[in-house]
Amino acid sequence: MTEANTEWFYIIGGERLGPVTFSDLKARYENGELTEKTLVWTKSYADDWKRIAEVPGMREASEPPLVPTGEIQNHWLYMLILVPLVMSFVEAILMRTGTDTFNTGGMPGLSFLLFFFANTICALFDQNAVERSGRKDAADGLLVWILLLVPAYIFLRSKRTGLGSGPLFAWIGMLVLGGFISVAWPGSGYTMSGLPKCDSRASMSMIEDLYPNIPINFANAEVVKITDIKEVKYSEALGQRECSATVQNTSGTATPIALTISETNNQFYFQVRFSNF
Repeated sequence: MTEANTEWFYIIGGERLGPVTFSDLKARYENGELTEKTLVWTKSYADDWKRIAEVPGMREASEPPLVPTGEIQNHWLYMLILVPLVMSFVEAILMRTGTDTFNTGGMPGLSFLLFFFANTICALFDQNAVERSGRKDAADGLLVWILLLVPAYIFLRSKRTGLGSGPLFAWIGMLVLGGFISVAWPGSGYTMSGLPKCDSRASMSMIEDLYPNIPINFANAEVVKITDIKEVKYSEALGQRECSATVQNTSGTATPIALTISETNNQFYFQVRFSNF
């Protein structure tokens, strides 16, 4: 039986695939579908599976072998995986300082821009690391996925370089952990336990909604930034929290306000007024 019509089998994800010809097997190896660690078998191997890197003639003698997947630098891939967690801390800090992280006037908010910038930078450096290893086939077309869907980039990058599904699950874990931090971080969210705190997102959102409708806000100025958020008084018995803050508004002035948060029949009520009235 000649090499051209020899039947070959290979294993991917625990599944035996084939038969394929030697030329087809070689093509799959060269385009990155199979890695150096892929187990292959043909009739002459009897009862033994061999790694594809051990198969004579799998690559041209004048060319160096592909860089082993374990030698490819993955630092920037790991940084990309950590982006959801890191950005959750950044967003929580921005919320504490009163910085608007959401969409304003139809333009992307600061939070979106920071996520996009961090993901793109990590992907650019990661793709460069893959290309420098000589695996341009593995890097081909990857970057477009970071612009469309981050998990798709991580999945394809990991599959092409033999890392399996671990990086994708790690990214999902960071996303879930980041979401938890966004809610649990002091002053970043409200966990539906007791009255919302003065600096919770729920309180900040209500100030933004109610401020333009304060009766003596004749210009109907809107909130630009909320600072100096403090708790003035809290009564568990009355189910009431008194807060103070300063609002920078669209009229270019800074106005001190008072916020009252109360609970009646398991319903929360928010009242915003100028603190001098």
